[in-house]
Amino acid sequence: MFTRILCRGSRGPVPHNACSALALVLSLALLPDTASAAEDYPYDATADTVFDIIRDSDPSTFLCLAYEGRTTRQMWDKRQNNEFDLEVFHFTAHFSDMPSIDIILNPEFETPEAARAEAGKYTHRLGRVPLVFRHGIRQFGIHKGDRGFHAGTGKVFVYADMADRRISQNHLEESLLHEGVHATLDAEYRLSPDWMAAQQQDGRFLTRYAASRPDREDLAETALFAYSLLRHPGRIPPADSADIARLVPARIAFVERILDRPIEIAPPTPPPDGCE
Repeated sequence: MFTRILCRGSRGPVPHNACSALALVLSLALLPDTASAAEDYPYDATADTVFDIIRDSDPSTFLCLAYEGRTTRQMWDKRQNNEFDLEVFHFTAHFSDMPSIDIILNPEFETPEAARAEAGKYTHRLGRVPLVFRHGIRQFGIHKGDRGFHAGTGKVFVYADMADRRISQNHLEESLLHEGVHATLDAEYRLSPDWMAAQQQDGRFLTRYAASRPDREDLAETALFAYSLLRHPGRIPPADSADIARLVPARIAFVERILDRPIEIAPPTPPPDGCE
């Protein structure tokens, strides 16, 4: 004897993959509660979790990196809390599934060779981030230093020493996904009535960082966990998966709708001759 779950949306049956994901979340939420009643937030921040959700073995859509020379660009620098016009090292990163991304590096990297080596730390990893969280990135800026990453609509800025630490922890891709949400999805979703209604319905946050800035960080913080449960459920241990599904089911369902939504972007930019 078995139970059949029939998933339906407001406009009819939900696609099979969405139904399966929803059924998984519902079944996880029914598992015994392993979280401490005294713990308000299971995690401090996505950047500090130990889960390797996007892995080196995952395919990357990155194709090649083309050097465009030196040019003047504005770069926000968290180390000085200001924006400057700098004569940056300019590359274009080409991907098989989206238009190219401008990669700009602070002149403190000194030579095109050093700048290329630094840019190469990120390009394959960016190609492993799901397109839904990445397709809005137009400019990717790189500084030296050990500050936290940050992003706004269309732009991401990272710091080399911090990136090295996250590479050593197998967590750079997860951090890039977080920043990609800011660059790609925030403008449309983070203050939308449906997202805020899902926040209110859940009534809890997965991370302390999300709770500290729910209007700015909750979508980017929740998206990584939701993506893992919905697309790679085995990459977070069962007890943690159950806690996540129980705490934010409405927001997981919201992220699922984003994942299933068609992505409308321009075709990939053809790489130029000499792109490596």
